[in-house]
Amino acid sequence: MSGHVPVEAYRSRIESIPGGIGITMPSRRSVFLAVVVAVWLAFWVLPFIGVLPIDPGRTTTSHAATAPPPVFFIPWGIGGVFALTLLAWTTAGRERVTIDADTLAVRREALGVGYTRRYAVASVRALRVVDDASPNSSFGGFGRGDPFGLRTGSFAFDYGAKTIRFGSGVDPAEAKYLLSRIVAAKPALVSST
Repeated sequence: MSGHVPVEAYRSRIESIPGGIGITMPSRRSVFLAVVVAVWLAFWVLPFIGVLPIDPGRTTTSHAATAPPPVFFIPWGIGGVFALTLLAWTTAGRERVTIDADTLAVRREALGVGYTRRYAVASVRALRVVDDASPNSSFGGFGRGDPFGLRTGSFAFDYGAKTIRFGSGVDPAEAKYLLSRIVAAKPALVSST
């Protein structure tokens, strides 16, 4: 036994696709945030269930006196959906990046539900690894207004006048390896002209 720290395996998966490369990366994981959101969600849902007229034997007059107005359920439902989305992204989210001859697509999903943004490869400039750590970073991304990690990440590229970021769950060392594989498949993506 050598006593060395074990070497971490890459968490991302790389595959060849017709005309390009596909990379699946995990989302930013936080067990603490997942537990906090799950507990918060339980306290959020239990009172909601308590005010619903579930018992068919309950009289409508007694329930009407204690039930909040129907408009109250709209923001309550929005808060619950936000918390469920955050919990799903924190525990089971992933980013799938596919690069082919003319498209760089970034799909963010959790439990099979998500959305895809497609970018024209001809307009992608300076794909690079960036250091996501900053002195102003805060717990879970909330202080930056980015709890899902959608505006931060280990990768960035310029797309017109905007910088696009992705790879929030990838460490810089793994990102450098992934970038080397992307450059081998599509060298023009790293040029700044």
